Amino acid sequence: MLFRSGKRVQLVQALALVSVFRVINLSFALVPTVTIYWLAAVYGVMYVPLISVIVHEKMSRSDLGIDDAYRSVMLLPLGVGVGIGFAVIEHAILANKALIPTASASELIQLSIVMIFFVALVEALLFLVLLQPQLIERSRAVAGILITSVIFGAMHAGYANVYELLFATGAGAVLGVAFYKTRDLALVVTILAVNNIILFGLLGFLTS
Repeated sequence: MLFRSGKRVQLVQALALVSVFRVINLSFALVPTVTIYWLAAVYGVMYVPLISVIVHEKMSRSDLGIDDAYRSVMLLPLGVGVGIGFAVIEHAILANKALIPTASASELIQLSIVMIFFVALVEALLFLVLLQPQLIERSRAVAGILITSVIFGAMHAGYANVYELLFATGAGAVLGVAFYKTRDLALVVTILAVNNIILFGLLGFLTS
């Protein structure tokens, strides 16, 4: 697909990356205990096809949502607030344990690095930067955002929890609207990262 061009190919590329992401994501089932290092390895693999598509499509800084640093800084508190809210709701659903042994500063820093630069950034690039715009272009904003959010929610089916599936779909819709309205990558990455850091770092220690 990288040797072809056109609007239809761009959509197929994005959908193919979602499929690749799901296959890689299924590797979580192969290990008894998921660690932040395993997360980094699994999500890190996705940078190869993601960067390949971004370079091939000659996407601009505006396309990527990284063209306005001032806007990103101003939206940062909003991203943190939404991320905290998401974490509280998701922890009530999953009652998950922490992915780090202790809540020490060093462990939280390591968790934050993985959640920001691997998990959150990969998910934002895949679903919001590459997939959602292609769907919006073909089915208009509301339908495009809803389809993307459903696909994003389906990626969480591994939890085998219908409430988590519904939550992830709803969260995907919020993220989709946020990126569509602001075109700011830092905002959606902040929401995803803060949610995961609090969920798998701080709130995880509340689960016995």
